[in-house]
Amino acid sequence: MFETIKRIYGLCGSYKKQLVWGIVLSCIYSVFQCFEVVAILNVLTHITALSQEVILNSFYILLSGTLGACICKYLISRTMTANGYKIFCEKRINIGDQLKHAPMGYFNDQNLGRISTALSTSFGELEGFSMMAVENIVRGIISSACIIIFMFCFNWVLGLISIVGLLVSSLMLKFIRKSSAQAIPRREKAKENMISKVIEYIRGISVVKCFGGKPVNDVDAALCETRDAFIFLEMKSTKGVYTQKALLDVFGGILLLVAALFMYYGYFNFGMGVMFIISSFLAYSQLGIMSNGAFLLNVIDNSLNEIDKVLDIPIMKEGNEKITDDDTIELKNVSFGYDSRKIIDNVSFKIPKNTSTAIVGYSGSGKTTLCNLIARFWDVDEGEILLGGKNIKSYKADDLLGQMSMVFQNVYLFNDTIANNIKFGNPDASQDQVEAAAKKACCHDFIMALPDGYETVIGEGGATLSGGERQRISIARAILKDAPIVILDEATSSVDPENEFELLQAINALKENKTLISIAHRMTTVKNADQIIVLDNGHVAQIGTHDQLIKQEGIYKRFLTVREQSVGWSL
Repeated sequence: MFETIKRIYGLCGSYKKQLVWGIVLSCIYSVFQCFEVVAILNVLTHITALSQEVILNSFYILLSGTLGACICKYLISRTMTANGYKIFCEKRINIGDQLKHAPMGYFNDQNLGRISTALSTSFGELEGFSMMAVENIVRGIISSACIIIFMFCFNWVLGLISIVGLLVSSLMLKFIRKSSAQAIPRREKAKENMISKVIEYIRGISVVKCFGGKPVNDVDAALCETRDAFIFLEMKSTKGVYTQKALLDVFGGILLLVAALFMYYGYFNFGMGVMFIISSFLAYSQLGIMSNGAFLLNVIDNSLNEIDKVLDIPIMKEGNEKITDDDTIELKNVSFGYDSRKIIDNVSFKIPKNTSTAIVGYSGSGKTTLCNLIARFWDVDEGEILLGGKNIKSYKADDLLGQMSMVFQNVYLFNDTIANNIKFGNPDASQDQVEAAAKKACCHDFIMALPDGYETVIGEGGATLSGGERQRISIARAILKDAPIVILDEATSSVDPENEFELLQAINALKENKTLISIAHRMTTVKNADQIIVLDNGHVAQIGTHDQLIKQEGIYKRFLTVREQSVGWSL
């Protein structure tokens, strides 16, 4: 119990003082709640000779307790509950910052489900329950302790019975935590699997609509397992909670019976007897509040475990070297693979500053992987990649990526306006600059044809646009960023022939005074490059210009022949 509170305290960061102050206020709040017992005791001890003074004193005591409790409750809400949302908001932002520095391999489907669960469900549970649980436990302990001490002061037998009830209740709390602890991992695993399956289902919705089958069955099974896991947890915890409630009622009854017997045999007067009876109910009602907090602590504990897994993000190490004006890129004996499958094997070449380099090769030869390594989305397994003569690991990741604009083959646009999607490359750009970049990327005309022009919201992933339109917007984004290094991954693959010529002109304008790396299959993109690198199964097979390579027997010449034949067909 206290270990979990300690973990919550550790998460608070700069808000630790507010949590401590909130706990102190919870203690004071519990003391103010005991004022009603004192007020009742004051009346009952003078029950045979009530006077206006006694009544007024009891009223003032009760009023003071009520006002004090209200003020404390308000301050607790300000210091604990409200700041709880700030604490976990900061944690979400911190995780977001860490994710930017994680290797792309971290974002597999399994981790996506875990990340989604942690950032939504786990943090939601912590926001809603963590401060409440801490407050309930502190309040339950202090209130029960105050009333039991009060009982001891007047009658040691009733005090002893209260302590026995407290000990039995504590053992039951331990049982509740142990019982629900067995069920919570199943619930979390089911939630993770459900989110992963739902994400997979939504991503492949077009395939599902066409073929149905396994993805639908997997989602149904995941949803049913999540339902069963939640019911199983409720059944496990409910048994313990209601058993504890029954035990508290039993001990409350014992206290009531003993107090009544003591009053009957004249060990204390009627007023004192009634006071003990009332106190017995108050003491165990506070223990009931504490049991709710104890159950919540199990949920919180598991949420903290899930967040710890996400916080254990593999971070690529960075250096503090300053980026220079030298944009020369060099790969020295670079090797890389996914798990045990090697994709890039001992690759070496140099890309001089302000030149254009085309990377060609058959599918699966490692072209996109090579560009991802240059941008340091992954770290090489062997060898090194240099920028300006220094290993890219010696730069800060943000500084390195600040030097690059990338147009991906699979374009991702955000659920925002077209203008904001283009401005993602330069948030401070003016509307005129956005439109100028869009015109260069040949997308101004179709944007203006949309209902709200540049203010049209295009949906998540750019779902309302065609593949070619999305790609041209991503090129406009790269143009607007105006980075010295430009990486194009099949930038013209989704562009129709009418727009290809204009787009190639935009790319030619984009590469002026820049280091351009392009992955392409179309000869119009490749043949004008200053340097062509031909990959074959992760190896560099050929390097040279178009004129040089076309005279050599090898992959490039065969590649070109196949391309020419594929576009020369007729009906």
